[in-house]
Amino acid sequence: MMDYFVTCTIISVCCLLASLGMKSAPSRLNFYVIMLALIAWFVPWQYFSQLPLFESTSQYTVNVAEFSFLNTLIAPTSAQVITSESSIIAPVSWLPSLNHIFSVLLFSGIGLFTLRVAMYVKLVKNLKANSSLYSTSKRENCIYPIRFTSIGGPAFATGLVNPVVWLTPEMENRKELNSVIEHELTHLQQGDIYWTWLICFIESVFWWNPICSKLARLAKEQLELSCDEKCMRKLKGKYQLDLASLLLSEHEKKSKYNFFTPPLLNIEHSKSFNIQRIKMLNKEKTMKSKHMVMALAALSFSALAAAQIVDENPKNEQHSAQKQPAASNQYNQQLAQLLEVAGDAKSDQPTQLIQTAKNIQKWYANRGVLSGFEEGKIKLESYTLLVHVFSKLEQYEDILSAYETWYPAGSNPPYFTKNSLANAYIQLGRYELAIAELEGLSRELDGNLHEGSAGNLALAYIYAADYDNALDTLQQGNLEGSAYGDVLKYYIYDQQNNQIKMAELKGRLPAAFAVTPALLPRIGIPQSPLLAKL
Repeated sequence: MMDYFVTCTIISVCCLLASLGMKSAPSRLNFYVIMLALIAWFVPWQYFSQLPLFESTSQYTVNVAEFSFLNTLIAPTSAQVITSESSIIAPVSWLPSLNHIFSVLLFSGIGLFTLRVAMYVKLVKNLKANSSLYSTSKRENCIYPIRFTSIGGPAFATGLVNPVVWLTPEMENRKELNSVIEHELTHLQQGDIYWTWLICFIESVFWWNPICSKLARLAKEQLELSCDEKCMRKLKGKYQLDLASLLLSEHEKKSKYNFFTPPLLNIEHSKSFNIQRIKMLNKEKTMKSKHMVMALAALSFSALAAAQIVDENPKNEQHSAQKQPAASNQYNQQLAQLLEVAGDAKSDQPTQLIQTAKNIQKWYANRGVLSGFEEGKIKLESYTLLVHVFSKLEQYEDILSAYETWYPAGSNPPYFTKNSLANAYIQLGRYELAIAELEGLSRELDGNLHEGSAGNLALAYIYAADYDNALDTLQQGNLEGSAYGDVLKYYIYDQQNNQIKMAELKGRLPAAFAVTPALLPRIGIPQSPLLAKL
């Protein structure tokens, strides 16, 4: 989730800096740059790493689904079924995740926007009930009614479908009347009412986000400035004098802005901004090449930030290989040494496996530290190879000890290593600890567990007799409809005495598991990518 916030913040900063550098550019260009930053907050950058465009296959990321399930999917003996319950209780995380908090904030923002829409509908009804027609104006085959009302002031426009310009009665005898009407009609002609509603929706949904609030305010200001520029080109100096007279004079009725107020194209704004508007009319704004360069630079830096953060997403690094430079001589030397000391890792002889485990541990303790990504790479390769050897020896406590050595407290272990821990805990009958490891992994991955991890989590739930959570896990992701998932479901339904569900699954199961009472599969031996090189 943090990659989403970081990406959006960088894009917003890039656009804000570009906007500051384009003060002499037409306000409409500034407006579009700011809107780009606002709309970027609706892009789910954190999920881009899961798209095929960003995915690649890593030879060093080992899926738990590769635990030789198809090769070891044989019925277990009664001696292999562990029935003892663990007395160790895993710590419970009661704090809500960042995703949950973000979802609550978004839904509350949608509720706020709904409230503003309801207030807008009520306001329009009141305006119609307390108004009289002044005149109509035809612009580009569109007829805009101009009405007097005692509500609000001094001038504003409404209407997504039936736009209307509203004036207070006091405006009828003012010399600025024509300029005010021209201003509001220009807003409607430019489609600013639609942009205003979009800004309203964004600032409502992200009401808790100060960056979005800042961008929304700047966007609305740029809308006003772009309208002033267009009116100035049409009415020349008269518009400037009328705008200064209107904005600097005191009115009996002020429409003070409130966050819950529905969006209107209103001529009244803060005093400081009104002074800025008058000053800006003294400056001629023309599109120059440098303005286009700044706008393109903002787009380029924004795209670069998004791409880099997606590519550097920690989840993506753990599960997808990035294009890495050629391996150094030091790395190649250590890899060759590791393969040499682990030469008997494929053996089935306990004596040779024990010696191989000792060789790997001794080599790891005496090797030199590599630089950059190569250190993490060789560490994961040697660890997975050691886990494979210890699993064949059924020395699961040693797997836990090796994890503490390879990845001490405070380090950043690859996500896959959580599976090796969970696998060891399940084999040792410490099901609650296995559940805690895999639930933590699920939170880190926003619930997107790979098939092998989800299968291990479901199996741990089953051993802990938590069948409801086991079924929920099996109904997610790639496990739905898989042979492994069906075997686990069949076992759960047998424990729940659900004969109907068992009958539905029985025809899809391997013959060894289509029996009653139901059997659980053995847990396969974790594999290592280096085994192919031995």
